[in-house]
Amino acid sequence: MTAPIGTQVSAPRPKPDPRPGPVPVRGGRRAVLALARVEARRLLLHPLVLLTLTVYLALVLWPGGETEDAYPVLQDVDRETQMGQLLLGLAVLVAANLAVLRSHRRGTEVSFGVLVLPRWGRTVAHLLSVLPTVLVGALIVAGQFTATALKPGAVGHGSVSELATGPLLILLPAAVGVLLGRVVRSAFAAPLAVVALLALAMVFVADSSSPAWLRGTAPVLFDEGTRPLPSELLGRPAAWHALYLLALAVLAGAGAVLLSGGRTRAVRAVALGALGVVVTTVVLQGTAPTDAVREAREVATRDPARTQECERHGATTYCAFPEFTPWIDQWATVTDRVRSLAGGTATTRAVTVRQGVAALDGPSGTTEIAPAAPGELTATTAWGGERELEFAASVARGLVVGHERYDGAYCDARGVLMVWLAVRATRDGEAMFQKTGEGFNSPGVIQAPATAIALRSRELTVLQRVLAQPQEEVERRVKASWADLSASGTTTDRAAALLGVTAPAETADDREYLCA
Repeated sequence: MTAPIGTQVSAPRPKPDPRPGPVPVRGGRRAVLALARVEARRLLLHPLVLLTLTVYLALVLWPGGETEDAYPVLQDVDRETQMGQLLLGLAVLVAANLAVLRSHRRGTEVSFGVLVLPRWGRTVAHLLSVLPTVLVGALIVAGQFTATALKPGAVGHGSVSELATGPLLILLPAAVGVLLGRVVRSAFAAPLAVVALLALAMVFVADSSSPAWLRGTAPVLFDEGTRPLPSELLGRPAAWHALYLLALAVLAGAGAVLLSGGRTRAVRAVALGALGVVVTTVVLQGTAPTDAVREAREVATRDPARTQECERHGATTYCAFPEFTPWIDQWATVTDRVRSLAGGTATTRAVTVRQGVAALDGPSGTTEIAPAAPGELTATTAWGGERELEFAASVARGLVVGHERYDGAYCDARGVLMVWLAVRATRDGEAMFQKTGEGFNSPGVIQAPATAIALRSRELTVLQRVLAQPQEEVERRVKASWADLSASGTTTDRAAALLGVTAPAETADDREYLCA
């Protein structure tokens, strides 16, 4: 039917679009933050995260029973905080991945499509939800390091970059867990990623024979040598490695947002910038250590006197790297105990205790410290427990033999005398001497700082019999017979007689030793 002429015809009303319109920026931010708060609480209360956090805290708070724990070296302590953080991060990886996949597992993904918050916004919320857990990890690191640094025997300097690496080892796996949730809709992907990450870090990349740039791609830079080094000799690219982990986490997070539909210029720019930083930091880690650090290692190893500070206590001069001078009083206490047990001129003979390092291979080096010059004794960069016995043996050898060369086992009176002095001058010396022999499966050997002091079975038996005697009487005999006991020509039989015991017969095994 045609409308009459002059009648105004209204246009048909458009049908309402059921799809949600653009979300206002302010309202979208509030929605993202609200979801992030909910997910953060769920993440912290996830059973796997709670279990890992409980075990981690138990290990951190468990009181150390070893004497060495009272003398920590802080440039090693800051690195020791990282493994626990990595384990917590792997637990967060799995939990964050399960959180992203929750809607898929429960069949509610379609329902989320009618909400005002887009899929990429929910991804951003999941990424933000891990920050409280990262903060918890940072608080644990700060508390652990502070408690250790406040111990009276602590020396050295921690690195802010090394300490920051721990929380980043939670952030990075968490971002990877969110990314995996947007790439693979399977709950098995995260556990497989954990296994792959551990295998990559601990089997392939962390191998000391791998190139430096390849080892730098591992989450944790493994550098565990025989003894600590002064902080200026470490040469670890800790700052570049921390920046590498942060950039990698940002790259994983940006990739998750891109895969969720958030293909804005800002997100693309962040992803490209993070990728550039990752590549740059990998290259820069491969340039460590610098030439200055290599030169400093050379000086500290071959001519430590150039960089050490010295103090004189009585007849003994103690020289140490600046960070380790607080331990000089501990060294002096042990030295005075050894001198008080000795006789003759050994009680007043001038000697120098010099701290030694083998730093040419860096923190992961296993090279032994070179023997000190004649008239000098060696102290190391570790103290407490067995290290005290080892240092006492070094002092005893300096007073009896006068050098640190290893010429073989001591098959005469000197061996019995030196080990007796070391054991008696050390707290719980007998128990520690037995423990040392069991640990190295070589009874009668003390792994002194530079070279070992070794006894044959025959001299060890004499020593054990001497230790079983009343010690006041033994001390009197040692002082009275010091000249004979410290002479290279005094036999084991003669030493036993002077100390009031008998020596067993020499066995075929005893005759196989190379004697000094």
